[in-house]
Amino acid sequence: MVNKLVSSGRGFVRCASACGLLLLAGCIAPNPVDVDANFVTTTAFGAKGPSIVSLLPIEDGTSNASVSRHLTFLRQEINRQLPDRRYAPTRQTWVDASVRGAAPGGESIVTPEALADLARASKDDAVLAVRVSEWDEGQLMSTRKVRFHFEAAMVAGDGTPLWSGTIQGRVKAGGAGAAPIGREAMARSCVELAVQQLLLQLPDRSVR
Repeated sequence: MVNKLVSSGRGFVRCASACGLLLLAGCIAPNPVDVDANFVTTTAFGAKGPSIVSLLPIEDGTSNASVSRHLTFLRQEINRQLPDRRYAPTRQTWVDASVRGAAPGGESIVTPEALADLARASKDDAVLAVRVSEWDEGQLMSTRKVRFHFEAAMVAGDGTPLWSGTIQGRVKAGGAGAAPIGREAMARSCVELAVQQLLLQLPDRSVR
């Protein structure tokens, strides 16, 4: 009788352990960020040590203007997060006025020649350009995720290349937590996370 009770007890423990593992596995949330980044920092970056950065208007390079309604917020969010990387952003109105007409119209701002011209006109330590090649909200309401692809480059005020590359992937609205309510709120949350991932690729400014 005792042996039967012991055997039964062990079976119950094994069953409870197995159920606990299944519950734990079910509670583990999927990664809210899945990105692939490829950026290069030039040797001139350390020597130039840019501090004050002009962020150019965000370029919509999507095939269907899918990111057009977020361009202003994207720029605001990058400027808001730049201080986290120890950079001081310049006011947008000053940037827009100083670089107006500095580069040929119709040319992407991330092309080296256009960006160098814009940098020399900016009057700041460096210029940062961001082009959105993809912004796909097709699965936002079902998976709470957005697929994106950014191109970005930073050049010094004299036109010297400092940093450039691309980042692409998916981000989930709300990150590891619950997604905000409503499509627009979820999309803006994805903007914030995509910007965060972009700026994580930017080297911290050297403090001298």
